[in-house]
Amino acid sequence: MRKAIILLFAHLPLSLAQVNLTLSPARVELSLAPGEAFTLPVTLRNGLPREEPLTVRLSPFRVREDGGVEELTTGDELCRALQVRPSAFTVPGGGEVQVLLEGKAPAGEGTLACLVVFTAQPRAGGQGGVRLSLRPEIGLAVYVTLRGTERPSLRAGLGGEGKALPVVLENPGNVLQRVSGEVLVLDGEGKEVARLFLEEVPIWPGGGRRLFLEPESPLPPGRYRVVLVLQSAYGRYATEGVWVVP
Repeated sequence: MRKAIILLFAHLPLSLAQVNLTLSPARVELSLAPGEAFTLPVTLRNGLPREEPLTVRLSPFRVREDGGVEELTTGDELCRALQVRPSAFTVPGGGEVQVLLEGKAPAGEGTLACLVVFTAQPRAGGQGGVRLSLRPEIGLAVYVTLRGTERPSLRAGLGGEGKALPVVLENPGNVLQRVSGEVLVLDGEGKEVARLFLEEVPIWPGGGRRLFLEPESPLPPGRYRVVLVLQSAYGRYATEGVWVVP
C-alpha cells in the first residue's frame, strides 16, 4: 500500500503550492445495479491567473482509522470501469474546465471506491532553506454501492478514562457508512450533565475510526454513564459505556 499525498491547494502556502484548484462536485456517491452505466460532469476551477496543465490517474483507496486517505495496490475493480475524458487538459487562468466521468458499475458487492487524481506539473519550491520539487494533486473520491448487494453493519464502543471520551467505530459490513450522532453524559443520579456531538464520519467497509470527544466545558472528576446514539442512511445504532474523568 502507498499513501496518497492529496494536497489541499487552498490551505498550502502560495510559495509551495502555487496552485488554487477546486472541484465540483467534491465527491461522488452513486447507488447502481451491477452493469449500470453512468456519466457525470466534473468541473475544475482555477483561482490563479496563470493556466494549469493537468493529467488524470485512477487509484483504488481506503479511508484510514485516522480519517486520512491511503492509496492501494489492489481492489481496483471500480477504477478499471471508470474513464475520464479528456485525461489531459489545461485549465485557463481564472477559468474552468468541465470533464466527463464515465463508467459502468462492475460486478461485485457492497461499496467500491476509486480516487480520481488530477495532477499538476512539477514545480520547484522551498521551505526553511530546503529546495523541494512539488507535484501538487487534488483528488475526487468516487464511491459506487452495488444496489441489492448491501450488507450494512456497525459496531460502536465508548468509554475509558481521560478528559476526552474515547469512541471506537467499526464497520464489519460491506458498504460505506457515514454516521453522525451524539453522546449523552449522565452523572451517578442519571442526570444529563453534558452532550457531545459527532459530526458526519465516513467508515470504510472492514475498517474503523477512533475518535476522542471533548465537552465544551471540562467535567468535574468522576464516573459517568455515557450513551451513544448514531444515525446513518442504513438505520440507528445505540450503545453505552462508562467514562472516568480524572
